[in-house]
Amino acid sequence: MASQEEFRFKAEVRVRYADTDAQGHVYFANYLVYFDVAMTDYFKAIGYPYERLLSKGYDFFTVEACCRYRGRAFFDETLYVGAKITKIGRSSFRYDLAIFKDSATEPIADGHVVNVMIDRETERPVKVPEDFREAVRSFEGSIEES
Repeated sequence: MASQEEFRFKAEVRVRYADTDAQGHVYFANYLVYFDVAMTDYFKAIGYPYERLLSKGYDFFTVEACCRYRGRAFFDETLYVGAKITKIGRSSFRYDLAIFKDSATEPIADGHVVNVMIDRETERPVKVPEDFREAVRSFEGSIEES
């Protein structure tokens, strides 16, 4: 299980009323929405905004998403979503993510997402660009690469 200290980057998310379900806590699918917010902001944090990727003719498809639920969140709470890229393969990269309340050390949810880099025109997998790899390395230090 991840701890807050493991993440150099965390996005702040406030739970909206529309995010909750009949039981009053965050609807399970919205945790993946919170992951998406953090992944988008992570690109900016590493100095490689999504628009830069698009301008170079790249995009990505999500091919795997996993979330383990360990606690609950409620309307108007502030959550912190830790995100980091932990592995870059030839055409794929993996985020590890975790959602925390305030300064809690244990997450209320954690998981991972795997994306595959594609050519925007052909929508076929392509090698992860070297400048993207370097941006992740520079931000995270060491990552698993293959």
